[in-house]
Amino acid sequence: MDRPDLYICHTAYHLLIALLRARRAGGPQEVWLSEEIPDAEALAACPGVAEVFACARVLHESRWPGVVTGPFAHRRNRRAYEKAGAGPALRRGGYRSIYICNDWSAAGRYLQDCGAPYILCEDTVGGTLDPDQHLLEAQRAAPDFAERRKGRGYLYWGDSPWCRAVESEDAARCRIFPREKLVTFSKQALLESLTPAEKAAVRRVFLTRPLPDDPAALADATLLLPRSFVADGLMDQPTQDRMFRAVARRYADGPLFIKTHPRDPTDYGALFPGAVVLQRTMPSEVLNFCLPGKFKRAVTVQSWVLRGFTAAESCVFLSLEEALALAEGRQ
Repeated sequence: MDRPDLYICHTAYHLLIALLRARRAGGPQEVWLSEEIPDAEALAACPGVAEVFACARVLHESRWPGVVTGPFAHRRNRRAYEKAGAGPALRRGGYRSIYICNDWSAAGRYLQDCGAPYILCEDTVGGTLDPDQHLLEAQRAAPDFAERRKGRGYLYWGDSPWCRAVESEDAARCRIFPREKLVTFSKQALLESLTPAEKAAVRRVFLTRPLPDDPAALADATLLLPRSFVADGLMDQPTQDRMFRAVARRYADGPLFIKTHPRDPTDYGALFPGAVVLQRTMPSEVLNFCLPGKFKRAVTVQSWVLRGFTAAESCVFLSLEEALALAEGRQ
């Protein structure tokens, strides 16, 4: 029997892409879902996931006691990770390919501790083409970078010797990784090429609440795509509420739909009575191909969620400063 691929997912969007790739690859596939994904246990047990993955496990990376150093550090960290129940023990040589988007995670460090070659996938569509790569640049500028390249510590964002390839939406345009590691894998092309059967498979996993099936319900509607600046420590909840109310007042001149970030706990049903609040755990990319028509506009604040978004006739990106100015009446 052919070895399966393993997909390690830290967001619902990662699961969306893994689901589609594994379905097309065929055969027995496996997936590990981070506990950081809202409703991770329910997703792992979802019949729609079982249709594609022979094994779906939940990672409890918060149980990992942390990095130890010294002699045989990688071996000791590997054992500590497994003993703490942070995740299943990796089957050495048991996978054809291992795909992960966030190799700076505890699971990513575990792969390096195991000496397991992996493929780094893009965290978002076109993320490797973003001119702002300050985290990667800071790592490479660190004084001990050369020593860590020799296997004496962890390296992330594709710089680890155990990262055998880095996927990019367009490898020819990517300038931040070594050419010999880069491969092109277009998630945008994948999403645009879905068959009706694949779309149905995605809906079985992510759509537990019905969405409108009439294009007229969307033609004059605005989709607000907020995120939690409170969780990021950038403002308090009342300030955030005022800001998004002001954004909605400016841009929603018809029905209002809201799809927030999966980790945003804000009660948008209470904040916007009468609005249609979509399932927060659903990747916003699902909207690109599961609706009968398009929204009049989509609006977000300081978020990359609209990158590659095609479910609206127009997209409005506001900086945090611009949104706060609306809330304070300065615009």
